[in-house]
Amino acid sequence: MRKSSLKLVKNEILEFRARLRPEGFYLTGRHEKSVGRVIQRLHSTTPFCFLHADSEKLASYYTKLIVRKIGILGENLVLRFDPLRKQKLIDVLNQEIETFSLDKALQATRPDSKRRIILIENEEELISEDWQDIELLCTGLPGINLGLVCNASGIKEEVLASNQLMKDKRIFHAFFNSPTNSELRILSVVARQSPKYQGILKILEQLGLRYNVAQDSIIQANLNSEGSFDDYLRTAKIDIKTGSEGNWPRRLTQAIKYLFILIVTLIACYAFYLSIN
Repeated sequence: MRKSSLKLVKNEILEFRARLRPEGFYLTGRHEKSVGRVIQRLHSTTPFCFLHADSEKLASYYTKLIVRKIGILGENLVLRFDPLRKQKLIDVLNQEIETFSLDKALQATRPDSKRRIILIENEEELISEDWQDIELLCTGLPGINLGLVCNASGIKEEVLASNQLMKDKRIFHAFFNSPTNSELRILSVVARQSPKYQGILKILEQLGLRYNVAQDSIIQANLNSEGSFDDYLRTAKIDIKTGSEGNWPRRLTQAIKYLFILIVTLIACYAFYLSIN
């Protein structure tokens, strides 16, 4: 493969490593940015986020990752709301309102203490009354010290199109689309290069994400064998390791080389000067 392709693969490997975070692994850079925007929104005056994805498994994966990131940051508290336990959202709201004056609850302000983030993981189990309470939280009580993260992957597109709450600008919608086939190629092949990445292969398997060689015409046109791309990535990985570990000695060698050339050039110029005088 060409040097430009080698550079591209090196960048992919470095990005792969960079997406390994304490809270978990981000399948794509887009997903990492979306989670970052969710966390940022939870600290704003409108901390209401709905998560959408191409599959319920993918949405659940990032819902859990967001919860872990909130826990690591330690700035907010997660309050799990489980409709399956016959819990009522209005009870949670009433309990929170008791500590606020009505005037304060109606004013949009940033929290002066840890905000409690209501987490809804089983969106499909919500009833109409629950949705009314969610609308009250998101649009009617801007000053209450509550936020919302709702896994909305089960909401049908026609509901999204007709529901006024979903169109409200105070609601932030984070979308987690599946990685492209070329992204899955990098994920799966790079993960096989080291035992410490085996967990990522399991994540891909659990999410039902698999690289499809048949769909990759570029790879088919450029590779002579199945193992050549693996070998290519392995070479790129070694180059990265050598570059990071041997960077200083290499620069020193280059500097000595350039200094030697400069000295030789100066001697030649001086000899030429003497010859003409």
